[in-house]
Amino acid sequence: MKYPKFLSKNGKIGVCAPSFGSVIEPYVSRLDNAIKTFSDLGHEVVLTEGVRKNFKASSDTGENRAKEFMKLYLDNDVDVIISEAGGEVEYEILRHLDMDLLSSVESKWFQGYSDNTVLVFLLTTLLDTASIYGVNFPEYGMKKWYKNVSDSYEILRGNLLKVSHLEEYEVESSKKEEGHYLDSYNLTETSPVLCLSGEKELEVKGRVLVGCLDVLSNLVGTKYDHVKEFNEKYKDDGIIFFIESCELNVLAQQRALYQLKSAGWFDHVKGFVIGRPMVKDTLFDVDYKEANFKELEELNVPVLIDASFGHISPNFSVISGSIAKVSYKDGKCDIEYILE
Repeated sequence: MKYPKFLSKNGKIGVCAPSFGSVIEPYVSRLDNAIKTFSDLGHEVVLTEGVRKNFKASSDTGENRAKEFMKLYLDNDVDVIISEAGGEVEYEILRHLDMDLLSSVESKWFQGYSDNTVLVFLLTTLLDTASIYGVNFPEYGMKKWYKNVSDSYEILRGNLLKVSHLEEYEVESSKKEEGHYLDSYNLTETSPVLCLSGEKELEVKGRVLVGCLDVLSNLVGTKYDHVKEFNEKYKDDGIIFFIESCELNVLAQQRALYQLKSAGWFDHVKGFVIGRPMVKDTLFDVDYKEANFKELEELNVPVLIDASFGHISPNFSVISGSIAKVSYKDGKCDIEYILE
């Protein structure tokens, strides 16, 4: 596994928009404030053109979005790349990426979540390069960084390799209200991590693969699906899947997990850490816990759910490709990342 160099003290941050760009509030204000915040910390921020564009569900054509990502990745002056936003059609960049060229140059951290699963997951499984499933760039634009945001910065700097479950979370954000664009999270709810497989206490260690289930299910069986080869390469480590979902209803979550399992993605699996699903509504008397466990139960590995990563804020960072040591007890979950 290749681990890129971390963000240096005065290192340069590249920001691109491989899916959506930012043209509406609160994202424009948060983008601008994130640039200022990083400047105050001594970092220059380089934006690609697509960051401030959006038309028909994307910042630009798939080809141009791919070029902008490639440009930052090949720029020796850029230390790390952070995605501007999630979105819907990041898959369109894949046919335009030069994977051979990307694999031939020095690796670079890429960070983002949601639709950025496309790059985070494939950098790891295709190029054997670690990446970060973590906050998109405008999150750094909140006035006062919450713990997950400051932790993500420390991870990018190479100063932190451990995260913990954040029990408080928000259901209704205030940041879309005028005058509140730079607000932190509106934390009104609490929930522990639940162990669907029944253990009261556990520790599991394995190689990390991570992503949004909505996106992962669309990669299965494509020419970019080399997960079985990845699993075989790292079978002695075993795989821990960190999975979360956005728009899928509970039975769609169940079907997607069946699809991944049937494609051999869960060969050599050691465990699952499932983020808080965006959609939890019970459907035909099936609740989200039943739906997420039904296809995983027969694998006889630990399955945790409601961990604080993914689309429900705040969300901790997951280092894709690393070794993770996951510890669970009394509804609390700690993850230590080992870069080997």
